[in-house]
Amino acid sequence: MRYIIHCLLEGRVAAYQKRLVSNIYQEFGLNITKEENLQTHFTIKYWFETEDMVEVERIIEEFCKKHKSQPIRVGGFGSFPPKVVFINVQLSGAAKKVFFELISELRRIKWMPWDKYDAENLHFHSTIAEECNERFDAVQEYVRGKEKYFNCKFDNITILKQVGGEKHFGRWEIHKSFSLER
Repeated sequence: MRYIIHCLLEGRVAAYQKRLVSNIYQEFGLNITKEENLQTHFTIKYWFETEDMVEVERIIEEFCKKHKSQPIRVGGFGSFPPKVVFINVQLSGAAKKVFFELISELRRIKWMPWDKYDAENLHFHSTIAEECNERFDAVQEYVRGKEKYFNCKFDNITILKQVGGEKHFGRWEIHKSFSLER
């Protein structure tokens, strides 16, 4: 089974992100982000495969009992040219500390793979369009002037499992969610 670890974002920022995804789909026909139907989030750990989540769940559950939620700022746009356009997610110093402590705990899991974009190299973001390619410049122009900013919290660690779709662009559902102490 394939899993990924996110921090889910809710409220006004989620409505804003979903509206952008829908509008970009309507305007440009870019459907991957819409069809994945992921809740608004930023990634904590990119996908991995396992048949036994007990160790991962135990580590995250214990971690959340010992750590408090921390502030983050979500807003403005960024990109991974020429494929992805996203909303920036900026972790506060305290939120980065929590993130790096979590990564340190997860690295204790011997079988867990680490990609070149994981852990210390992770660029925090919330995707609004994938596989833009020849429409990349047009999508960036479309979102120009639509920037909004939100004060949010890194307040949960949520494991999702893939329930369908392709290897890299699948459909996901919540496997288990853990709240950081408030």
